Formats: sequence, structure tokens, C-alpha cells
Amino acid sequence: MATRESVDNLIQRANQCITEAEQQLSITNRNGNEVDSAYSEVQRKLGDIEAEIQQMKNSASHEQRDQLHRTHMAVSNYMNDMILDHIQINDVE
Repeated sequence: MATRESVDNLIQRANQCITEAEQQLSITNRNGNEVDSAYSEVQRKLGDIEAEIQQMKNSASHEQRDQLHRTHMAVSNYMNDMILDHIQINDVE
């Protein structure tokens, strides 16, 4: 069973990663859509967090799974936004 502390910690790290993704999306859009290493690093972090969430869901209670599912959806949305932005940037070039 996942502890409340471990779930809260993971959700907090996911929220921090989402904040970083928001910042990178904003910076990339302001700078003429240039993707740098920080952008790619945030994408990697989002993928890692997504995998951790999936793993933790296996040992979570029903309430914890619900929290983790909502967090997973937010992480996935930002991952998709970053991927789509990257595709659009490559199409422009």
C-alpha cells in the first residue's frame, strides 16, 4: 500500500514539473519557437513522473488512485502540448 506521504510527495513533484513545463512552453513561444535543452529536459521529467504515477497507482488505495489519475491527466496534457509544439516547430523549419 502506498503511504499518504509518498503519494503527496509524487503529486508535489508532478506539480513542480508541470510548472516547469508551463514556463518552458511560454519561453519557447516567446523566443520564436526555439527548443533548447531545458525544454527537452522538462519533457523527459514529465515522462519520468508519468511512469512513477503509473507504478504508484498499482499500490494505491481507491482515493489515492483517483488523486494520481487526476495528476496523471495533467502531466499527460502538458506532455502532449510540448510534443505538439515541437512538431509544429519542426514543420515551420
